[in-house]
Amino acid sequence: MAVIPVWHGHISDDGRLGLLESERVARQSYLSTLAGKDVEITVRRKRRDRSPKAHRYYFGVVVAIMAEHCGYDVEEMHELLAMRFLRIEDDPKTGSPRRKHLPETDSEEFGEYVDRCIRFGTVDFGLHFPAPGEVAA
Repeated sequence: MAVIPVWHGHISDDGRLGLLESERVARQSYLSTLAGKDVEITVRRKRRDRSPKAHRYYFGVVVAIMAEHCGYDVEEMHELLAMRFLRIEDDPKTGSPRRKHLPETDSEEFGEYVDRCIRFGTVDFGLHFPAPGEVAA
């Protein structure tokens, strides 16, 4: 499968798209391979990826505390939490339940997800979760 490049830009206050000059050479090189072809263009808001520290906090603290309390291993607990809080519509062909996966979330959505997991553990199980600044990263 071919890698589809992603380029970055900014939309000005008057709605004009400006592309980063630092990517111009790579962009032009790629576009020349498509000469004479029809193309699709997608513009979306840039996602802010979550930090490795946030990922470690989620698995090493939130999921670990809940897994120990519930008697699951970390992967099982993560799957249960993800199915509960990252559900998307069931598969239209098979009706099977589906969920978003963590790499599909940006930093804001991931933070909301972790907050929901913490509220669930606190309210439903009476667990205490140290704040990210209270634990080693």
